[in-house]
Amino acid sequence: MHTSDTVIDPGYDTTMGPHRFRNNQRMVPAGEAAWKLAGEHGMLDIRVDALNGQNRLRDVRTGHEFLNLASCSYLGLNSHPTVVEAGVQALRTENVTGLAMAEFRIRLEAAHRLEEELSALFGTPVLPSISCGVISSAVLPLLASGHITGTDPLVVVFDRFAHFSMNFVKPVVADETLVLTSPHNDMDFLEDVCRKYPRVAYVCEGAYSTGGLADLKGIKSLQEKYGMYVYLDDSHALSTQGVNGEGYARSVFRELDDRTMIVASTAKAFGSTGAIAMLGSDSVFDFLYRSGPMGWSQGLRTAAIGTTLGSIAVHRSPELGARQRQLAENIALFDRRMKDRPIRGVGSHIKFVTVGENEWAVELATELYRRGYYCSAMFFPVVPRGQAGIRLMLRGDMTTAMTDKFVDALQDVLDGFL
Repeated sequence: MHTSDTVIDPGYDTTMGPHRFRNNQRMVPAGEAAWKLAGEHGMLDIRVDALNGQNRLRDVRTGHEFLNLASCSYLGLNSHPTVVEAGVQALRTENVTGLAMAEFRIRLEAAHRLEEELSALFGTPVLPSISCGVISSAVLPLLASGHITGTDPLVVVFDRFAHFSMNFVKPVVADETLVLTSPHNDMDFLEDVCRKYPRVAYVCEGAYSTGGLADLKGIKSLQEKYGMYVYLDDSHALSTQGVNGEGYARSVFRELDDRTMIVASTAKAFGSTGAIAMLGSDSVFDFLYRSGPMGWSQGLRTAAIGTTLGSIAVHRSPELGARQRQLAENIALFDRRMKDRPIRGVGSHIKFVTVGENEWAVELATELYRRGYYCSAMFFPVVPRGQAGIRLMLRGDMTTAMTDKFVDALQDVLDGFL
């Protein structure tokens, strides 16, 4: 039959996508309804003056002052004077905001020095970029097609709770290879895939953004047994622990090889902006510089280079350890006092309180805000349907007294909800 003779069922919408890995028709209306609810409660578009880092923000329209427990700056380095001044100084020295071109062609000498400093700090080749989303968009399709491993295509398994910035690339990855989604931290599922297919890549997080940690020992064991490639986003743990702030993933993946890549945001606990990919090979470093999104014209801006260099200086000082210890103390205090509550994230600085319905999550967040604490209400599609709640982040620039007082307020508010 010629194309022109093809009969199309008038009841079938031929413009509708297959929705194998995303479904805007389902997710957008659900998300917008929840955001509308949060906005109606005054929990969005709060404009503030920062009076004392994240620990004292003031709503410029109402004068309400509060402590921010939604910030991913887990050590408070985003307001550290060394970091801030380094960004200002870089702009003054270079006298340009950026070169606005592909960095593999021409880049500032300061950018090259940054790569060397980051690689020395973390003991492995490190490639900077403007975000983890850009790195994932560049790396994952090439990993799927086998061009990073120098093999035939790999079956790519995404952990169910892998961050949106990685899941976003699923349809592109699926154009190169078979894509599977694993139940969260399910090593039995992953091992079954490794037994069935000769080349497998696993995509996951280290510290998950809605609470909980990856089973690093299980992942490492499967890698050693089957040669599985591991692509791990450790954005929420970088700087919070480890020598020089190497993060949670490096506590098990000590020496990186050509089967491991650790990606992390430098806009969270690291205190700057952008992202890095820790690599096990210099050849991969050179290849990725020319690959897709990494080769576009939006490299790190001059100020970001400066603040990242400033943060490296802090990471090499005793102050990093002091803030890490304070964060650990805050986590231990919170876990001890909240041990009988249904809260996810024991041992992690990211906590999640599940309440169920969107309305309850927004009301809980609103009441905490009224008492001087901003926590994020979270709902589908960020979390599964019917599991809405609030996410809160502890920080190393919060004193023990601040944490204790917050737990008092949280317990009191929860008594009215749970």
